Amino acid sequence: MLSRRRFLQVSAALTATALCSGLPRLSHAEGDLESRVIFDESLSWVTEHSAHSMCQRMKQAGFNVVMPCVWHGRGTSWPSSLAPWDNYKLDEMARWNSSFDPLGKLVEIAAQYQIEVHPWFNVTLRQREFLPHFYGPGTPADAFDVHRPDFRTFISNLMIECVSRYPVHGINLDYIRSVSICQSPECAREYNHHTNRNLMLDRLSYGASADAREAIADWNEQAVGDIVRRVSRHVRTNQPNLLISLCGHPGHPNLYIQGQKSIKWADEGLIDVIYDMRYPAEPNWEEIRAVQQSMKRPEAYAVLIGNYDLVGAHQISVSSAGSRVAAQIVRSRQVAPGNGVGVYLYSLLNDEQINALRSGPFRTPASPKWTRAKGLDLSTPTGLLVQ
Repeated sequence: MLSRRRFLQVSAALTATALCSGLPRLSHAEGDLESRVIFDESLSWVTEHSAHSMCQRMKQAGFNVVMPCVWHGRGTSWPSSLAPWDNYKLDEMARWNSSFDPLGKLVEIAAQYQIEVHPWFNVTLRQREFLPHFYGPGTPADAFDVHRPDFRTFISNLMIECVSRYPVHGINLDYIRSVSICQSPECAREYNHHTNRNLMLDRLSYGASADAREAIADWNEQAVGDIVRRVSRHVRTNQPNLLISLCGHPGHPNLYIQGQKSIKWADEGLIDVIYDMRYPAEPNWEEIRAVQQSMKRPEAYAVLIGNYDLVGAHQISVSSAGSRVAAQIVRSRQVAPGNGVGVYLYSLLNDEQINALRSGPFRTPASPKWTRAKGLDLSTPTGLLVQ
């Protein structure tokens, strides 16, 4: 499996009553209307002190939305009734504190800084040997088997549990794909049942055969898209003010065959925003424009830039120059202004970048502004258990 970076190289507490009656309104200072998002993958917020520090630095730079990774395929970042704690630090911290709830505390603290919180899920990624009934021989490496209905029910319920419990303002779906092509006997039988084709033969020929490529992509999308539809259905029905965003690379053949049809989902209104992961020092802006123009809802498109460079033989990540990050923010704002701008990632946001953003494209404070999908008619879901 290609890692995220390698793949992109190669190609104040709120009550349940407030939640039920609608998301809390953040009282912002006067300024622009623009969503300025930063993603955090490093659990930079799991103590009260670190959550304050992250929000202070975000606010100083000019960001107004944080997307913290709460599911990295290792467990949860909140006390879930459906899955164990993340085994990277959090399970040990929870053993020493029976009331440990880092996500709940982050939501409370972010509200004090007038920052929206949108939990970020790496949906099918697996980085721990656990929940063994959701994968097996033939499942893509470091992944859960998206073709197992029980996994789709589990992960959908897990995301719904999270956004139903906390007064968050959105949810972000990442690794919303099959990761590779399943090779298990169960997948082969299912594929044959749905397509009347041979999965092993099509795996070998899809590079040259458009029929094989489309058959695999459609089969994977049926499973991957089922998760998108379940989550969207719940949100549209029960939490209509919640924003649904997705990280992807629209049009890329590797993700397409893995069932990530993000443009289709945006055009259908299942998701509100696609963050197109464009991390190189100089993104292909013409390709970006072409992707956006191919959409029925081009306003759903947003550019997600990287604030790091890969250096040396081992491709070590280092913080980019502040001037480069500021310039890319300006450019992405010009190309796709509808849903603001996004930066990956918080752990590499340094003082130089903060100063460049604060004195440049973010010099005027802003409140989040979203362009959402409208007019959806989603049927009643089945198989969901909301905790």
